[in-house]
Amino acid sequence: MRIELRQVAKRFGRTRVLKGIDLVIPPGRRVALVGPNGSGKSTLLRAVIGLLDCTGQVLLDGRSPYENRVEVVRQLAYVPQVAPQLSATVAEVLGLVTLTRGLEPSAIADAARQLELDVAEVKRRPFRNLSGGMKQKLLIAIALAARPSLLLMDEPTASLDARARDRLFALCEPGAGVLPGGATLLLCSHRLEELRQLVDHVVALEDGKVAFDGPARGFFGAPALSVIEGQRGSSPPPEPRHG
Repeated sequence: MRIELRQVAKRFGRTRVLKGIDLVIPPGRRVALVGPNGSGKSTLLRAVIGLLDCTGQVLLDGRSPYENRVEVVRQLAYVPQVAPQLSATVAEVLGLVTLTRGLEPSAIADAARQLELDVAEVKRRPFRNLSGGMKQKLLIAIALAARPSLLLMDEPTASLDARARDRLFALCEPGAGVLPGGATLLLCSHRLEELRQLVDHVVALEDGKVAFDGPARGFFGAPALSVIEGQRGSSPPPEPRHG
């Protein structure tokens, strides 16, 4: 799925979080969205999929996630940074997901099993009572089972142990067959070394603006960037803007 942003901006009260983002991500690209806390990463993810009103224009394969919500949402999957505190049981949550997304329960269970989570063992427990790692695994399993054209994950490994992180990255690799061909992956994370093996492109935000937009090899080959550590410092070598 192609992502196109034109002068996307967002303000919370007097605070401008996004300041006129122009960005084009071609279909099939695997993108790391990086930057310090407060740079606008999570806000931008939510704007891309229509969860947060913004000014400017957001287009996904030429369609607005705000104006064409039903058609667009069916092709998306989103793993938030903070899991919702749902009082429903895991079985009830999965029942609703399989109904609304048209998924087989076995597809979610299979994806969860690959992350070392047995859905059958937790299905009677309230979702909010699961550990942080279990919640994260279940949300990731739901997203992968949907086989989306656009998968967005906000700090997906924050609550995962090392084994689960390795399994997730293996599942998201281009040849793993979990995501359909041509699917776009947008990962928001501060774990720079983990992203290196998984992405081919980097978009770095700083103070609500795009500080870097280019190939991953150019980004990872540069000196340590201030946008990763959240400190002011040297900037990366100039890279051509793509799109």
